Amino acid sequence: MGWSPSEMRFLLRRLLRTPGFTAIAVITLAVGIGANTAIFSVVDGVLLRPLPYPESENLVGLWHSGPGIGIPQFEQSNTSYTVYREHTRSFEGIAMYGSTSLNLTSSSEPLRLTGAQVTASLFPVLRASPARGRVFVETDDDVGAPRVVILSDQLWKTRFGSDQDIVGRTLQLDGEAYEVIGVMPADFRFPYDETQLWIPHVIPPEVLGLANFSYIGIGRLKEGISLEAATADLNRVLPRMPELYPGELTAELLENAGITAFINPMKNDIVGDVGTVLWILLGTVGFILIIACANVANLFLVRAEGRQKETAVRTALGAGRGDLFRTYLAESTALSLMGGVLGVGLATVGVRTLVAMGPENLPRLGEIGLHGSVLLFTLGISLVAGLLFGAVPVFKYGRPDLANALKEGGRGGSVGRERHRLNNALVATQVALALMLLVGSGLMARSFFELKNVDPGFRTEGVLTLRLSLPNQEYPDDRQMAEFYRELAERVRGLPGVQEVGLVTNLPTTDGNNNAAMVVEDLPLQEGDLPPIVRTNVASDGYFEAMGVRLVEGRTFEPADYDSQMGVAIVSSSTAERYWPGESAVGKRISPALPQNGEVPWFEIVGVVGEVRDDGLALEAPAMVYYAMATSAEGVEAGDGVVYRTMSLAVRTSGDPLSLSAAVRNEVWGLDSRLPVANMRTTGEIARESAARTTFTMVMLGIAAAMALLLGMVGVYGVLSYVVSQRTREFGVRLAMGAREGQIRGMVVRQGLTVAAVGVAAGLAGGFALTRLMKALLFGVSATDPFTFGGVAVLLLAVSALAAYLPARRASSVSPVEALRHD
Repeated sequence: MGWSPSEMRFLLRRLLRTPGFTAIAVITLAVGIGANTAIFSVVDGVLLRPLPYPESENLVGLWHSGPGIGIPQFEQSNTSYTVYREHTRSFEGIAMYGSTSLNLTSSSEPLRLTGAQVTASLFPVLRASPARGRVFVETDDDVGAPRVVILSDQLWKTRFGSDQDIVGRTLQLDGEAYEVIGVMPADFRFPYDETQLWIPHVIPPEVLGLANFSYIGIGRLKEGISLEAATADLNRVLPRMPELYPGELTAELLENAGITAFINPMKNDIVGDVGTVLWILLGTVGFILIIACANVANLFLVRAEGRQKETAVRTALGAGRGDLFRTYLAESTALSLMGGVLGVGLATVGVRTLVAMGPENLPRLGEIGLHGSVLLFTLGISLVAGLLFGAVPVFKYGRPDLANALKEGGRGGSVGRERHRLNNALVATQVALALMLLVGSGLMARSFFELKNVDPGFRTEGVLTLRLSLPNQEYPDDRQMAEFYRELAERVRGLPGVQEVGLVTNLPTTDGNNNAAMVVEDLPLQEGDLPPIVRTNVASDGYFEAMGVRLVEGRTFEPADYDSQMGVAIVSSSTAERYWPGESAVGKRISPALPQNGEVPWFEIVGVVGEVRDDGLALEAPAMVYYAMATSAEGVEAGDGVVYRTMSLAVRTSGDPLSLSAAVRNEVWGLDSRLPVANMRTTGEIARESAARTTFTMVMLGIAAAMALLLGMVGVYGVLSYVVSQRTREFGVRLAMGAREGQIRGMVVRQGLTVAAVGVAAGLAGGFALTRLMKALLFGVSATDPFTFGGVAVLLLAVSALAAYLPARRASSVSPVEALRHD
């Protein structure tokens, strides 16, 4: 049912005659609609939109489970990929990839690039085409094939100035020549937004049969193949691996570990558990829209109260309830659409803010925006909002009492409680929803501060970290790598303000992790038994002192350890308690390798250190084993020292660690000017990044709660102001008959607090139900924490009392003479 141009002009003139009412209604709606649009754009971009690949619903992730070794989900190996690709029948194609980093040294300044090592089948599986050049072909990942690389659009533009002749150019990556064969489109971001280049994953024949499950597998299902059928197909061929490629992956190992294959939709793998956070955020801002609608509905009721005589005249002249509804609906729709337009403007700013504030591990961050689906959502909620608050006056005043309404001065009497019941119900609803949002925000704030107070097991102040990777070409053997890291540690240790320096393969929470078997000498394995899997790391002398990891027993690594005939190790407290309960772990021996021909490379435990939250501040610290890293040629020659190509450097300082960043970088370049310095940051930044998702959720809920509180209190103030204006004569009579000003103020404040108390009671009940959905997001606090619920209830009642006090003060200052002349 449409409106004619003349009706629309009449409608706009009527709204413009009350600019205050129109502005407040539009701004209130814009806040609610804009907040919902902004959050829905994130939900749409991350959860709802299909992956940016053709027929992405057929893309799946390939995984394994090993209940026998206590690992519920782990990746693919070169062996499993090869067997699945060659012997399954459910897939159009299967691909595999892993993260990598490469040093670009063919430009003026060395640069550490984030890349992906992928099989040639990856791009056909994704059905991705290059913007320039070509993608990999099968021969590119053959052993001995010429080295080739594909660049991201972002790297091509920022580092190579959109060079039109980039295809065919040779780059020096990790000291070796790679030919650029292609550039991907700007919207291709795989596997991560920050991926800058892709190189082929080469599988030498000698690695087939090794049990190195460290690559992620994806596949494209054939049309009509279900997840169940494809899973069964994988598990049909999985037992053939030991037969096809004999080696570490024996039939006995598969059986004892209980290894099976399973499949996830690829979108689920990418999104992970972030969906819970986003749906909760969308639900909370939905409350804001309801509060905004309740506020505007109250404004409409006040407006309708003042137009009762007009409504009565129209009814007397033959207008029906449908005509009145049409009038109110026209106004509410116009206001909601204006609010929607302004809301889109607010959402544009909000989306930019959300993307800028969003944690780095929020998936699909680059796909968030005000797409067509988001604008349709905005239009939908705008129309629904208009229908909701536009219908309220019709239900209350749709059948006016013609006799009373047409009386001259019919509005002059005092207004009873019955007449304001709907207004009060709307305000109570706003208070209830505001309380629920404040409780959610309060719980997240409690979680944040609990997380801030968690001991991560390492220093979060005064430590500078960076990551280095030595290229094969310049550092072909372990001796050269060990000498480089020894010399670098000595140089940095000599800088003014440096207190201690250490090296480690993986810094806590940042550089990934490595889980490996641990053979315990005191617990010999029985035939067919599998050793326990623990988190392992390789560290140098000075590392524990630099990072502030607490020494519980024994000692930390020393330079002399690298020259000894026996390798040494340090374990965490939980490892010691698990395998040597009630006795000292110092002096015990462990090995990272299974016995070969009766020989075991034993490592003696020389110390026990405190727990380090290696998986993030919100997760319990895993059982850890640290092996000594060789930092000298003698240590390498002893045969028991371990050295890695990629290491992180930790530098403990007496002052601001960032003030030494240039000096530390210069020491690296003094040893090798072609070596990029990556991820230079403090341990404080590392800790903050670990809590980034909790911080993001807390800030978003906090903003929503603040908006809800403001709108709710405006509702309390608005209704009581209206009541005071309607009861001016009554208050004047009361004052004329001897009532004190304090009694009048108390009466109005009590009315406001009564409404607020009803809302608080309803909000507490709703909050207990709502916060149970937040359990997975909370840390160190119960979803029904009584202090949070009680504190929020008191806060809302106090703010409601303040909102009620201003109208109450006005009521108590009424002049009896002027009041008796009212109307």
